[in-house]
Amino acid sequence: MKLKIKNCKIKHIETMVPSKIVKNIDLDFDEKLKKKVIKNTGVVQRYVLEDNQSFLEMYTQIGINTIKSLNWDKNSIDGVIVVTQTPEYRLPATSCILQGTLGLSSEAFAYDISMGCSGYVYGLFNAMSNISASNGDIKRVLLFVGDASSTLIHPKNKSSVFLFGDAVSCTAIEYDINSSETPFVLKTDGREFENIIVEDSGLRNKVTLKSFEEFEDEDGNINSKNCLYMNGAKVFSFTVDNVPNIIEETLEYTKIPKEQIDGYYFHQANKFMIEFLSSKIGVDEKTPINIEKFGNTSCTSIPLLLTDFKPNSKYNMLIGFGVGMSMGTAIVDLENTTFNHTVFEELRNDKI
Repeated sequence: MKLKIKNCKIKHIETMVPSKIVKNIDLDFDEKLKKKVIKNTGVVQRYVLEDNQSFLEMYTQIGINTIKSLNWDKNSIDGVIVVTQTPEYRLPATSCILQGTLGLSSEAFAYDISMGCSGYVYGLFNAMSNISASNGDIKRVLLFVGDASSTLIHPKNKSSVFLFGDAVSCTAIEYDINSSETPFVLKTDGREFENIIVEDSGLRNKVTLKSFEEFEDEDGNINSKNCLYMNGAKVFSFTVDNVPNIIEETLEYTKIPKEQIDGYYFHQANKFMIEFLSSKIGVDEKTPINIEKFGNTSCTSIPLLLTDFKPNSKYNMLIGFGVGMSMGTAIVDLENTTFNHTVFEELRNDKI
């Protein structure tokens, strides 16, 4: 699907990571293996939730930070959208809880979207679609995107435990008739959904005591069916076969020359993959990477890139791809957008 959305401006992007840092070199695995994985993935350290933590306080704090940064009246916020695959509860929706903890108007809508690696692009698409379709009746939306992927990983799984970190983000989007159009290209290939999956987690395969039993997979990884399984080879093949094509389609659709794009912000899957993709399309010098600091944070990796590098430019391509299998691109105008990044430990004693 290709479309352009009018009258929406990204005003502020806020990100936050938990206080706990895990350095991959300290994990309880063979030294040679650890050095090899760190070199191949580029992940040196990750921020992960403590055992007694969830995201609710972090979502609330970055929501408050965003509202204060923009000096918005809480009653002027018309909607809350949360994109996550690790919600606070199976029900109710995390967005509904956030509407309450942030003290927003009861007239505000709230809903969750279950998406992973392409979730930030899809979240922007939903938030902007709501605003644009309302012709200004919906003026302000807070988009929260976050995944605690580390909570889905078996601690003995050497193919995954080095890779995933946790983070949250809040993006404030406002109705603006003077804003540039935002083009999106969205694609899905659900035939390959089993490439990245938590097998025992829903109605198809309910969680039982057997779900927690350890087994060794075909690659020699220890895992259990209530933890994430990823077929790395198939994911890599899917990505290199499809992501360059969707980027080219986006450029062709928008008629924007490749050289005019100010930055290519890829989902931070792993360093080797990002370098391969950026080299294949010839944009190495315009492709920021920060996976070494945060790991693969699923749907939060793109906003983490943006708050890290703080682009103040008109043509920024966001490229999400992964679990589903799902892909999405958007070209966003970030001129005069404000950014902020914090660590939860610094703020946990603040009044929420």
